[in-house]
Amino acid sequence: MLYKRPFFIICFLFMKHIIDIDTWERRDNYGFFRTFLNSWYSVTTEIDCTEASAAAKQSGHSFYLYYLYAVLRSANEVDELRYRTDKNGQVVFHDRVDIISPIAVPGKTFYTVRIPYHEDFKHFYAEAHALITNIPEDGDPYNAERVLMQQGDYDVVHLSAVPKMYFTSTTYTVAEAGNGCSHPLMTAGKVVSRGERLVFPLSIYVNHAFVDGSHLASFFEKIEKHLKEISHGQAVF
Repeated sequence: MLYKRPFFIICFLFMKHIIDIDTWERRDNYGFFRTFLNSWYSVTTEIDCTEASAAAKQSGHSFYLYYLYAVLRSANEVDELRYRTDKNGQVVFHDRVDIISPIAVPGKTFYTVRIPYHEDFKHFYAEAHALITNIPEDGDPYNAERVLMQQGDYDVVHLSAVPKMYFTSTTYTVAEAGNGCSHPLMTAGKVVSRGERLVFPLSIYVNHAFVDGSHLASFFEKIEKHLKEISHGQAVF
């Protein structure tokens, strides 16, 4: 017997829930936007990273992993960023999502790594650092994506880092007509000065059937909050 809760029918314990569209609070939004040729949209903002940049530099740690953690934790705190359409066309909700990110490989282009989510920053940093510093030389750079494609269920968000480039907007590739993507895509850019503060651009590409502007505003606020928290409390391991 399946345990039921509002808007959900549980499919996998604490992992994935099939949404009952008829009782879902986003039923009308979903019904409207699903008829669009492309219901995905992109938003770019600036994230204040003043304290995080200073803390990472002082401690000798990776600033990239600082903001990767803040982004992933925030995605796990905004429910709307964890809705997906699975391979069967069902809307599903994930209790937790991980992050995949392309990592530069010397002599090659990049290798996409899946990094698990851990709420504890030290735990996340240690595992993420081990993953990005032990990339197989002869590995398939798209292996993480291929696994997700075979799985048919994208329990991840994606972030690409371009630390040498500042941007004010981005566009994203579309795999097939009528389907912008299968999971939120993000790009983080170069840190620049804004008076006495430091910021970096962050763009995100999401499905309007699942995510509204108010949800993205909350997401961006949480990122800045978590960056400050780990800067003040976790700079020394």
